[in-house]
Amino acid sequence: MDAFALIAAGEDPSERMPDAVAELLELGLVVRDVREGHRLVPLNPRDVLRRRMMIEFGALDDCLSRMRSLPGTVLALEDAFERSQLHAGGRSEFIPDPVVVNARLQDVVGGAQFEILAAQPAGPRTKEHLEAGRGRDTDALERGVTLRTLYRATVRDNPVTAEHARMMANRPDGRSAEFRTLAEPFERAIIVDRRTAFISNTVVPGAHENSAWQITDGAFVAYVVSEFESRWKRADPWFGELRPRTGWPAVDTVSGAQGVRTTKEEREILRELCSGRDQKGAARQLGISLRTFNAKVAKLRELFDAESVPELTFKWALSPDRHVDDSEGGTAAAGEAGLSAA
Repeated sequence: MDAFALIAAGEDPSERMPDAVAELLELGLVVRDVREGHRLVPLNPRDVLRRRMMIEFGALDDCLSRMRSLPGTVLALEDAFERSQLHAGGRSEFIPDPVVVNARLQDVVGGAQFEILAAQPAGPRTKEHLEAGRGRDTDALERGVTLRTLYRATVRDNPVTAEHARMMANRPDGRSAEFRTLAEPFERAIIVDRRTAFISNTVVPGAHENSAWQITDGAFVAYVVSEFESRWKRADPWFGELRPRTGWPAVDTVSGAQGVRTTKEEREILRELCSGRDQKGAARQLGISLRTFNAKVAKLRELFDAESVPELTFKWALSPDRHVDDSEGGTAAAGEAGLSAA
């Protein structure tokens, strides 16, 4: 203010008050008249304020306009980005229609040159489904293609699947198929020649349960193969023999389970107890409160006449309930659409 008063009085305080003068020049309250030796000239502060307010309000209007347009712009870009993720370079393609999934699968499997790996956790298959694929599998074996199929252990109780495995694993002429079974859960996948993989959809919400992804990205396919091989090593070889039972009826998840006392939810709880998680972690995994979880465990202890949780898990491991396949599609109808080539 002192510097402005001096300038208004006709003096030049530049040497004594350089910072104050620089600030006045920046604000536009004074200017230098280049025609008169750069003399400092004061301007009417009211006029300067009016001009400055007009400039600032204009800048604010531009900023608000850009802010209003941002949501629409971002949504448009986000939609384009999401579409690109579903078809990333054509190497990971989401196929929503199970009919198209099967058509693609039949085409790729039919052209297999040296190997077909199939992880099929959906449980026993129908006789019609197995017979429909037997000719294709036999043709592949006769071309020298290696065919390895991983099933859930429940198929060892199913005569239809066992007969299919016996026929394909004990062919009198030429190469035979290989089968193994695994008690633990695993994801469905079919890998052909280690170049193309079909996996279940876990990305797109609300899609058909038999939709799938076709993967041709080399790194991704290699990872799927690695997961398959890891489970294959832990699985038990199977040549189609039915599992002997002593003490309880066989559990056939196609014809219907006999002697099973638990519900699907109760079996999920029991599997969580056997997984090594504590009760709090198991409850969180199942999406229920700890109080509800403990109440259901207490009911299961009563059902199995178990004095403790360790005794409960021991008796569950020896019960026919342990062998019921609750995986998605673990019924006779499962696998007739979607990832069901092997």
